[in-house]
Amino acid sequence: MSFSSGLIRLAALRNLTRVAHHAPKTLSFRANSTVAHDVGVLSSTLVQRLQSRNPISAIHTYYPALVAELQKTATTSSSKPPPSLTYQQLVTLLDVLATSGRPADLQRIEEILQHMPTVFGFDVTIDIHTVIIRGLIKHGNDHTIHRWLLSMPSRAAPFTPTLEQFHIFLEACLELSPFKFIRHAIRTMRQTGCKPTNETFKYLIRSRWNVAAQEEKVPHVMVFSSILDDMKIQNMRYSSSIENLLYKNYVERGYEKWAEEIRAQYRTRFLDGQSLQQTRETDRNSELSRIAQSQGVQAAIALFFKELKPKGCTSSPEVLRAILRHSKTMDDIRTVQREFDTQLTVDHWSIVITNSARAGNIEDALSIYQESRSAGVVPDAALVHPLLKALCQSATQSPTEESLDSALAIYRDLAAVATPSSAPKETYDEHSVGPDAGIYQTLLRGLASSSNLEKYFPIAKELLDEMQSHNVSMSDSFTASSIIVLFMRRAETLSDALDVYYGLRSSLDEKGYAIVLNAFCKLSFGDDLHVPSLTNYFQIVKDMRRAGLEITVEVYTILLHQLAAIATKSRTPAVQAPAGLRDHLITTTRRAHDFMTLDAAVSPDEQVWNQLMDTYQRLGCFADAYRVWETMYLSGRFNHVSVSIILDACGYAGAWQAARKITTQLFRDRFSFNLHNWNTWIECLCRLGRLNDAVKVVCLEMGKNQNTVAPDVESARILIKFARRDKQEAVVLDRLERYLPELWTSLPADLREGAVE
Repeated sequence: MSFSSGLIRLAALRNLTRVAHHAPKTLSFRANSTVAHDVGVLSSTLVQRLQSRNPISAIHTYYPALVAELQKTATTSSSKPPPSLTYQQLVTLLDVLATSGRPADLQRIEEILQHMPTVFGFDVTIDIHTVIIRGLIKHGNDHTIHRWLLSMPSRAAPFTPTLEQFHIFLEACLELSPFKFIRHAIRTMRQTGCKPTNETFKYLIRSRWNVAAQEEKVPHVMVFSSILDDMKIQNMRYSSSIENLLYKNYVERGYEKWAEEIRAQYRTRFLDGQSLQQTRETDRNSELSRIAQSQGVQAAIALFFKELKPKGCTSSPEVLRAILRHSKTMDDIRTVQREFDTQLTVDHWSIVITNSARAGNIEDALSIYQESRSAGVVPDAALVHPLLKALCQSATQSPTEESLDSALAIYRDLAAVATPSSAPKETYDEHSVGPDAGIYQTLLRGLASSSNLEKYFPIAKELLDEMQSHNVSMSDSFTASSIIVLFMRRAETLSDALDVYYGLRSSLDEKGYAIVLNAFCKLSFGDDLHVPSLTNYFQIVKDMRRAGLEITVEVYTILLHQLAAIATKSRTPAVQAPAGLRDHLITTTRRAHDFMTLDAAVSPDEQVWNQLMDTYQRLGCFADAYRVWETMYLSGRFNHVSVSIILDACGYAGAWQAARKITTQLFRDRFSFNLHNWNTWIECLCRLGRLNDAVKVVCLEMGKNQNTVAPDVESARILIKFARRDKQEAVVLDRLERYLPELWTSLPADLREGAVE
């Protein structure tokens, strides 16, 4: 046994000894016990402790040690050991953690999902997510549940949330959430690939009547007319149960006239002679789509030829659309064309391109687009728009010139074969043939955010002229905000920029205001370190409030992020910061903090607190940053990003006592550091002059016992960098080679030789 593996083994047994006095007296631990025996002991103890009064503590205590032992077994044994926890026991762990719902519990859930296939041999299924969602509902944080649903398609094991899962969530929202939140949640369903149904909108109707009951008022018919607008744009069909629900609620309260009015409105909008045959076809296509998603396109095709075609079902465009509804690859297109001996239409190609682009596979989506052009498919707006979105929009940076040029080339392909359309869309499923408002909005947004405005401003003006000549609306929020940003960035004075905003502000909604506020913050007028005017910034926010729009935490995050960016830039050696800039930034940040704290309409979340703490840290205001951390820690609203920010702040401020207190609390709470947290902690220790402690963390703590995150090259790089500064690099290199031989061999030559910049 090597010295390092002996340390691992001894530390694991010490951990078991620390908790042994809580376990049944029949348990004992022998120094020469086998790994398999330790796995069994850990597993049985964990299962027993789940029946105790504090199962959360048991999970955080025993689960990491169990995984460490299992992973050790996998590396030392050629035969695969049986799983130490059953599928049902893992489900129980997830339920208990989700019901608790603290940041550390949510982190442990992520770890279990990661370990299920690799450590325990079980696939993560859609039913696992249902267990987690039900547990989170018991915890009662509607925003956490909503974020979980939205994140499912982008996880390592991606799933489209089911309609049942969304309905479980919405049922809980009737008790947990305001009407606006439920409406927003329904509007976001399509982002995940799950489309709402009439049953979905029943929750929205029930929520609105719940509001009426609390206010002891009967809402006017116009209130439900707006819900019918939502249903129409979501392409809902007539439902007698929806009609009865709308009618009954007014009749039960003695408002027969309004009951008749809302029923008439509903029938006028949705009773368009829909037949029973249409309903049957919809159900059949839904089943084909479900099979294709869960078992693959080939399975759906087999179902069609084996069961549906003998009953008279034909390979109509609708059937092919259903089979391809969740496809993302060119292979699926080729399979369908081969098996049905037909050429697919532009509608079918657009489905696959859209799915590929939404999954982030922009290169694949562009390749499929080129294949469609080679196949002679004439593009329409539905096919082109998802590509333009992927090329023109980025959450983290401005689109590159290459992306914008590609987007403009694709737009010209479309404009060459179809004239722009000014007809508004009545449903989300409806698309124009030629360029429409949505396409122009996307292009304008990309051009407005370009770093090379000199190049793209004339092109943007040409697009605006084209929109105007074809009567394409420019009064919606998306277009108005893009125009404001374009001309704001070209303004020579603050007054000119605000004049542009005042001229178009009436068209803005919440998202439009956020875009304008973000652009306003970044205006410089020739001064690279221009601090945004709080007076003017919050005047725009006041306009937003007067318009009846919801003020969200994003309003504050935008401002704080820009203040942090200016603070960082001011410390760059090549930048000559004006006198008094830091004081101005500190005053502005503290005033923004006060505004946020006093704003009754805003409930700060982890993101805005993190941004505030980071801004204070970048300004060198450690006391302020630490007070924000304490607020976050006591409220339980912190995450891995929060931990890295505050530890980084401690390192730069020389605050050893604060750093030790923070990490002691987090380790006591069983909060597991991710790799970035560990590396930040290592750097913090080094900055505080505690190089030996940092070496111990890397060599003896990371990847050991419950700490399943092993050090990486960056961990070593940090150590060696500070060791060189302290003239201790030979000692540190020796310890790395002795305790972490595998990491040592993976280090680049410049690190092993101590040549660190």
